Amino acid sequence: MLRSLLFLLLLAPAPALAQAAGDTCAAGRIADVRIDNASIFDETDPDLDRRFRWAYRAANAVHVRTRAWVIRRELLFAPGDCFDPFLLEESERVLRAYDFLSDVEITAAAQADGGQIVTVATRDEWSTRVDVRLGSGLALEGVRVTEENVLGSGQSLGVFFLDRDVQREYGAAYYTPQMLGTRWDLSLEAGQTRPGTFVRQEVAYPYVGEVSSWAGRQSFQREDRYFDFIARDDRDLDADHVLLPVREKLFDAAVVRRLGSPGNMGLLGVALTYQELSYPGGAELAPRGRYADRGPADDSVVTRLLPHAEELDNIRAFLLLGHRTVEWETRRGLNSMRGSEDVRLGAETGIAIGRSISALENDDDLYTTLSFYAGAAAGDALLFTRARLDSRRDLNAPADRSEWEDVYAEGEVLAYLKPTRLPRHTLFFRAAGLGAWHTRTPFQLTLGGAHALRGYDRERLPGGRRLVLNLEDRIYFGWPLRDVLDMGGTVFADAGQIWKGDVPFGASSGWRGSVGFGLRASFPAGGRSSYRIDVAWPLESGTRFKDFRLMISLGEAIGLHPREPDEQLLRSRPEGVAGELFPFHR
Repeated sequence: MLRSLLFLLLLAPAPALAQAAGDTCAAGRIADVRIDNASIFDETDPDLDRRFRWAYRAANAVHVRTRAWVIRRELLFAPGDCFDPFLLEESERVLRAYDFLSDVEITAAAQADGGQIVTVATRDEWSTRVDVRLGSGLALEGVRVTEENVLGSGQSLGVFFLDRDVQREYGAAYYTPQMLGTRWDLSLEAGQTRPGTFVRQEVAYPYVGEVSSWAGRQSFQREDRYFDFIARDDRDLDADHVLLPVREKLFDAAVVRRLGSPGNMGLLGVALTYQELSYPGGAELAPRGRYADRGPADDSVVTRLLPHAEELDNIRAFLLLGHRTVEWETRRGLNSMRGSEDVRLGAETGIAIGRSISALENDDDLYTTLSFYAGAAAGDALLFTRARLDSRRDLNAPADRSEWEDVYAEGEVLAYLKPTRLPRHTLFFRAAGLGAWHTRTPFQLTLGGAHALRGYDRERLPGGRRLVLNLEDRIYFGWPLRDVLDMGGTVFADAGQIWKGDVPFGASSGWRGSVGFGLRASFPAGGRSSYRIDVAWPLESGTRFKDFRLMISLGEAIGLHPREPDEQLLRSRPEGVAGELFPFHR
């Protein structure tokens, strides 16, 4: 079954996407497609402030603009195809999904002979990203440098270094959305960690807009790492970290078919996954800031970890089912200040059910993932909710233990309000819950960090379940250098609490809070990515000025399109195909 579907996927011709309008060509045919691929600044634009001509020229001189063939390959139409405005809109949205493009506009001009000349106008974003990570005392913890549009080819190449006391890794990453000139994506990442190495590889054929029918993916990951249990609030331990060596191998191959019409589709797919989780070496204890002084954990600590260090070895066959009723709307200034962003409205639901093949491996279990997404517009406001539930049923569990293990649940409600009377303000609210039950593999959260309470260090207040509320006012200044870059500010307040749950070294915190403010910048002006510099303080007795946290970030850590997932959940819950039903689309 899986082999047959993959064979059909390989045969699916991309040009067929452009024939959605049928063969009658009531609106005529496309006579020509013209690509106007501008650099970062259009120096001929009379609206630009001429005083900063030097800045425009300098930025354009060091930037290689996106090649016309990169843009052309993403279009859902070609000369000779029937003209269909829907395909123009979809192509515009597909192109806008790329971070290296700032503006995209596709227009058509009717000709006297009934044909249409289509012009695709794009403007590049500054594509060199520098993401700096700071820790307590403004110590440099890591740097990631990425060029997201190497020589204008649409390919991404990056290097990174991360050193957070017990966590150290460095490596390189590569990504191309047009492998060998096709619509296949390829991503590679490899590097070194403290206990070993890691390598990640993925080849994917994503859905293209709302018109393609097939998607598929194959991925592999192997990683040696420490699972760092935070224990600094545990009075029974003379250590801040309990390090459990983990070796994980993941593989998946999946193909999914969409059925129905654009905006109202069902999904049917199959997948095969492999997971191996082991713990080579013994647990270790490390004092804060002195990784070199680590030593073996004693028997009492090992006893506390054993229920949460179950080895896994399984091959699972998955059935993927889903339905999506969606439409798209373009809004400005949500996660950026003036950039255009495509917002998905409507609802999506999905279920993935995977049964282990016990004849091939050791485990005998059933894995289930449920996911839900909904988005709605109400005047000046946008409302979103999304949720996911993962659970594993161990069919060989002892009689005195629950069969349901490693139950992970997450959900959040997001609200954006851009008042008509205050067009330079974007009010943002988030309520997010995350937790786990009956954990048999390593899991732990903390209440502090960029994804939770921003005034607290990410190693504060460990536990197993948390609830966080974030309120923020993102402000666009409109000065200085309005034509060169966007400048803005933000003020925010966070509140939340964490419960011990059933994870090691956790404790219930009660309600905590933090406040902060910061600066935001986007380059070039009107761009869709932003840099943030934030300062935040915890709201607790004894807080002094020096207790502030300084955070430098690329993009938003929380919001509809966060720059990266919550690493605390990512290190615990396998991100295999079970949770990737809908993100196959580009």
